[in-house]
Amino acid sequence: MNKITFNKSTLDNGLRILTSRLPYTNSVGIVFLVGCGSRHETNDIAGVSHLIEHVLFKGTKNKKTPKLISSVVEDVGGSINAFTDKEATGYWCKIPLENSTEGISLFADMFLNSLFRIGDINKEKKVIYEEIRSSYDSPASHVNLLFENILWPNHAMGRDIAGSINSVENISRNSLLSFFKKKYTSSNTVVSVVGNINHNKIVDLISKILDKYKKVKEDNIKIYAPKTNSSSKLEFINKKTEQVHINIGFAGMNYLDDKKYSLSLLSVILGETMGSRLFEEIRESRGLAYNIGSNVQYFKDTGSFFIDSAVEPKNLQETIKVVQNELEKVKQSITEEELLKAKKYTIGKMYMRLEDTMSITNFLGFQEITSGKIQTIEEITKKFNDVTTSCVEKIANDVFDTTKMVISGVGPIDKNLRNSINNYFY
Repeated sequence: MNKITFNKSTLDNGLRILTSRLPYTNSVGIVFLVGCGSRHETNDIAGVSHLIEHVLFKGTKNKKTPKLISSVVEDVGGSINAFTDKEATGYWCKIPLENSTEGISLFADMFLNSLFRIGDINKEKKVIYEEIRSSYDSPASHVNLLFENILWPNHAMGRDIAGSINSVENISRNSLLSFFKKKYTSSNTVVSVVGNINHNKIVDLISKILDKYKKVKEDNIKIYAPKTNSSSKLEFINKKTEQVHINIGFAGMNYLDDKKYSLSLLSVILGETMGSRLFEEIRESRGLAYNIGSNVQYFKDTGSFFIDSAVEPKNLQETIKVVQNELEKVKQSITEEELLKAKKYTIGKMYMRLEDTMSITNFLGFQEITSGKIQTIEEITKKFNDVTTSCVEKIANDVFDTTKMVISGVGPIDKNLRNSINNYFY
């Protein structure tokens, strides 16, 4: 397997630049990452990070329309987009090697020279309203939002990343610009570039085009860790659909905790493959669902583990009972064979994913923006290989505390079904 090497430089203004040279590639992956997301927002401006991400594509002093911005990348066959998460916002493109300078310069232009025209802001708000509505129209999306809301109640981590229609509507241009100036700073930004490139040339280029990207006084907004639920919580929303979409989960751990390697392997054993315990029991043995899976999320000071599926209403209670039973069984015993398969799956998937320039760009950039430390793929592989069956069993017992289990459901859940499930738990 090819070793991924990288170089890192930090400019005088605090901007961090990461590069990895892949001499066999014709594309260059570029990402500008900013260390802010929905959890850094106050309730009155919830959704502002996501709104800024949209507005930066509306026009700059040099490229006054969205088409002029996107055409820099798309007219040469590349892809360009952006995303907002709970703890970071990213702007990325994958572009032919010969056009990589233009790609980097484009994002620098967007960061330094965006116009923030009031007409563009108002228009993009309307687009986001539709994005929010589409999330609630989709039961699979809605149930995830509901799960996070009850897992992290009264906390920014439990809010929709896009905010609400009401909160987005109330974001003024002044409050948007104030947030932008506090968060989009050189010391809070990482640029990651991967391809057949030269590190020193990339650093020289970025030093010149982002020389006006300055440090500012640190933002004084304190970020608090969400409180862990002290009891189990169930919440259902009645909606006219064919199936009930459910999430069953628990609070997890942060991305700096080495126990995350055990939890990730536990997720594979439980529900990430067609040979997993949940898939075998729920689908293959009982035919209760078309699909069922387990998921892990890691953040700065918290995390989550959840199982998601969609079932016919009459099968909802049985499905929950079977999932609970599998959670109890996995606490008792993990076989060496299961663990070895989970390790091979996880490590193999990681290596295959990192064959692409954009994937390596994100692999490096996300580690730097979230933790300030980059683990090599060899170091991560060793961490996974060091996990034992007792490690996995212990993390299962630590995380799967059924007295603190969270269940969310969206679908045709009538009063009788709701009462039946409540009686089962309480």
